Amino acid sequence: MIVQEEWVSINTTPDVVERHLTEPALLDQWRSPLVVLEPLEGALFAPGSVHKLRLKSLAMAGATYSVVERDGGKILMAIDGLWQGSELWRWFPDGNRTVVQNRVEYEVPDASLRVFVVGIGRFLADLDMRIQLDRLRQLIEGPTTPRLDWGARPLRPAQQIVIERE
Repeated sequence: MIVQEEWVSINTTPDVVERHLTEPALLDQWRSPLVVLEPLEGALFAPGSVHKLRLKSLAMAGATYSVVERDGGKILMAIDGLWQGSELWRWFPDGNRTVVQNRVEYEVPDASLRVFVVGIGRFLADLDMRIQLDRLRQLIEGPTTPRLDWGARPLRPAQQIVIERE
């Protein structure tokens, strides 16, 4: 079983995270451009709904995702296709922040595809998961600006040394 998991902490409430995870217009703003999600049955991420997830990097090959459980802080989907297993999205409050978890557990039955997934595919999927969660955080919080902490004292201009030549 291959397990891939990423977490992010976002300065917002759980209801805002849930909207960004489930409303198509918001989902499209942070979801990986390498992923195409096609609803087949039911509303997006509604209990019992079925979606086809296709990967552009695999020539649009994919798997069917069926929502098997959904509540105020969790979406659990069963995966069936080129990869088989489950994907969990979970979010919960942590003080004034909300923690978001994305966990995928799967097997790849096709031996030739499994070699690719266990090799470079797993690395690329991990990277893509991290980027997606960071994009979700930035969409909700706004872009981050680098902060310099130079202490309480104001910065002095650089010292200038004058060298006299004869």
